[in-house]
Amino acid sequence: MKRIYALVFGVFFSFALQAQELNLLWSSPATLDIPESVLYDASSEMVFVSCLGQVRNDKTGDGYIALMNLEGEIINKEWLTGLNDPKGMAINDGKLYVSDIDELVVINIQDAEVETRYSAPDASFLNDVTYCQNEMVFVSDSHQQHIYALKDTTFALWLDDERLLGVNGLWAEGGNLYAGNESVWAIDPKSKSMAELFSGTGGIDGLEAIGHRNFIFSNWAGRIYVSQIGRVLLLLDTSEDELNSADIDFVPGKNMVLVPTFMGNRVDAYQLELNGKEDEE
Repeated sequence: MKRIYALVFGVFFSFALQAQELNLLWSSPATLDIPESVLYDASSEMVFVSCLGQVRNDKTGDGYIALMNLEGEIINKEWLTGLNDPKGMAINDGKLYVSDIDELVVINIQDAEVETRYSAPDASFLNDVTYCQNEMVFVSDSHQQHIYALKDTTFALWLDDERLLGVNGLWAEGGNLYAGNESVWAIDPKSKSMAELFSGTGGIDGLEAIGHRNFIFSNWAGRIYVSQIGRVLLLLDTSEDELNSADIDFVPGKNMVLVPTFMGNRVDAYQLELNGKEDEE
């Protein structure tokens, strides 16, 4: 789960729900070791891919971050090594923030080196990561009902709520926080009040905004959905082919959806076809 410095779009889209579809653009070589999350870096036009390694759910140190371009070429398969099970990622101010089981790892992108590791001893499955404009980094714990937060140099439990059971996908935009489990929740970072935007999502992995408080999101089993005005539409289902869709990313301006296939060992890229009317705000 991820996110690049909370994006604020100048142009948003509103579309007829039935007019949207995903079309495959390319697949990367299937040489990645369990890719869990992807994150597009607009400043370099490169894609970071967190890979669990050959052994998952254990602290074996074989996890790594790969570097790709938007054409599906793997530029550096082991751009940064020595992680355990890296999952969600976020970028801010030249730093890549990565969840790693019970740690938040801060990486200096220019030097490709780990700067800091923040431990969360009570965490069991740190997952998605997002950076909020209030200068906090939020991290979900999917085996619990917790969201952790890094503020300055303190990393600690920030929110414990039974409505967040199984929380995974996170997204921050305009100072607001959104979290997904089997619903999408809008959370006020100041008051920590929660409001359910919509439900029936089947367990959210990657959560990405596409404007007007609408989202595109993935379910790990191999499904990708889009929401509009509280309704949910299935765009892609590769579950029968046992091809997963883990922590996706959406590339604004290109309408490209990047999908780490987990046990498929590759990243797939799709074009989100927006055949409806485009509206500007």
